Amino acid sequence: MKISIIVPVYNCEDYIERVVNSVLIQNYKNFELIIINDGSTDSTKEKLKQFKQQNIKIISQKNNGVSNARNKGLSIASGDLICFLDADDYIDQNYFQKIINYFSKNPSIQLLNFGYFSETSSSNFDVFNYKEKLYKNHKEIQNDFINLWDSTMLYNVWNKVYLRDIIEKKDIKFPNINYGEDIIFNRLYLDSIVCMYNSSSCFYHYLRERNGSITKQYINNIFEIRKKEFYEFNEYFEKWKLNKELYYEFSCRRYIERVIACIENVHSSKMNFKKKYAFIKKVIRDELTKETLKYAKPRSRKIRAILIPIRLKNTLMTYWLGKIIHVFRVHNPELFNKIKNKSRSSYFYNN
Repeated sequence: MKISIIVPVYNCEDYIERVVNSVLIQNYKNFELIIINDGSTDSTKEKLKQFKQQNIKIISQKNNGVSNARNKGLSIASGDLICFLDADDYIDQNYFQKIINYFSKNPSIQLLNFGYFSETSSSNFDVFNYKEKLYKNHKEIQNDFINLWDSTMLYNVWNKVYLRDIIEKKDIKFPNINYGEDIIFNRLYLDSIVCMYNSSSCFYHYLRERNGSITKQYINNIFEIRKKEFYEFNEYFEKWKLNKELYYEFSCRRYIERVIACIENVHSSKMNFKKKYAFIKKVIRDELTKETLKYAKPRSRKIRAILIPIRLKNTLMTYWLGKIIHVFRVHNPELFNKIKNKSRSSYFYNN
């Protein structure tokens, strides 16, 4: 089986050589590496020139965003299996061989999930995974669906292996957005399959808190994005015919933890105090915020403590709490990453 691995790249001069070399050292050699240089303005393009091999395709284009870059990669991929790799991450040396072993032993697999290491630049890492299981049909996936989402196994595209045949037949593409695109792609793909394997092994190294990462930038419409995601998730779970009692607490908990992320994120902006204060007031007094607070049951004591001023609708306390979280994140990202991983909160491992 041939593997196509697609890597969108934008201004990753400090990481690009590591990610490419992690692919080139693979023991399994039947692969193609597709790199989409999405308008990098640093030395990324120059560094890519050293990699001239028959199984490496380097496409340079104007900056159009990660979704467009991945779709471009899909349009030229020729492998039986599709993998995605972010330019600041890397994979284990036996990554490809492990993938092939899973598909060889279970030819009916249509999607492979696996665990990952969440780490910082200092190589401090935490393990994120879920139980080893072959889901043989739609019903078996349905029975464990909320747990799979809640364990973070279904959010990202880089801890998965897809079948190119299904992507092409169902015309599955990344939406023209640059935040939350993985979730939409995965929901479309999950709707198209009946058999999935979840591996508890970890092959992928995900770098957290990198400078320049979109999760550290101010996102102007993030609150609206999160509200839209909430309603879309509930509609999606209804489509899967899940019991509301099973999914609604998860949806509310996921949303309210992202409300905290919105409050932290506004401190990345250049807005003055008055505008930040007004935004936070709007967020904590929003009807959906009040609704989800009733049903969410955060599993982390840290999250429960952070929610106190939000529950009290105390805008000033919430403002300063968000500021403290933001300063901590900026000035001590390694410790921040360690704490949030230990919290095992959906906000903390996917925001």
